[in-house]
Amino acid sequence: MKKFLAMVFAVTLALACGKGREAASNEEEGKDDEQPTATAAATSTAAAPAAAPVAAADAATINGLVKFEGAPPKMPPIQMSADPYCQSQHPTPQTDEEVVVGPGGELANVIVWIKNAPSGPATTTPAVLDQKGCLYHPHVQALEVNQPLQIKNSDNTLHNVHTLPNVNSQFNEGQPVQGMVSTKKFDKPEPAPFKVKCDVHGWMKSWMIVLPHPYHGVSAMNGTYTIPNLPPGTYTIVAWHEKYGQQEQSITVGAKEQKQVNFTFKG
Repeated sequence: MKKFLAMVFAVTLALACGKGREAASNEEEGKDDEQPTATAAATSTAAAPAAAPVAAADAATINGLVKFEGAPPKMPPIQMSADPYCQSQHPTPQTDEEVVVGPGGELANVIVWIKNAPSGPATTTPAVLDQKGCLYHPHVQALEVNQPLQIKNSDNTLHNVHTLPNVNSQFNEGQPVQGMVSTKKFDKPEPAPFKVKCDVHGWMKSWMIVLPHPYHGVSAMNGTYTIPNLPPGTYTIVAWHEKYGQQEQSITVGAKEQKQVNFTFKG
């Protein structure tokens, strides 16, 4: 009888120990399964939230006038005789567009942008670079990262578009047929404007900058530019001209404020 009771006690103890080990094993497995979730939650909490877009009613606007001080240089006529088609498109010879100054000293083709702007809504409307009359239109422009760029050949002659960015990959593409359109993108910001040229027609040139935000403008023929929808804050505003270089100013704009920021380039 004593032996029988001892055997029953041993079996009961073994079963209890086995259940204890199984429970401990299950508890450890449960902890392992929950660990990735806990880590992901901690990571999510630690991540900085994306900046909320400024309400349109609170956005600031910068307007400005770009002027030239001094006697503007006389731009030479463009010699297009190497391509009879190009020459035929201009009964009056075209002059180089390096410096375009209006009657009151207004300076065109100046790219103006916010240097330290926050990210903004992506621009999906394509920018356009047209080759018409064997000239680039527009002469200068600002694009945004990953904004489509439509390159058009409106001429009945061969053009070759050769971009010279410093950060993005260059491309060099021929367009032999009138009406051709090529769509390109730049996937990185370019901190400074870069040149675009035609390897067929040496006088053809254009300038572009690629920015990570939509806060930019270009001075028109009357020297004016506008940068709308800017969130309130303190910024550095930059104006760049292909011949006269770059200028910067510090600005602060409040909600709904319209501020005038002018630039003067000296010859």
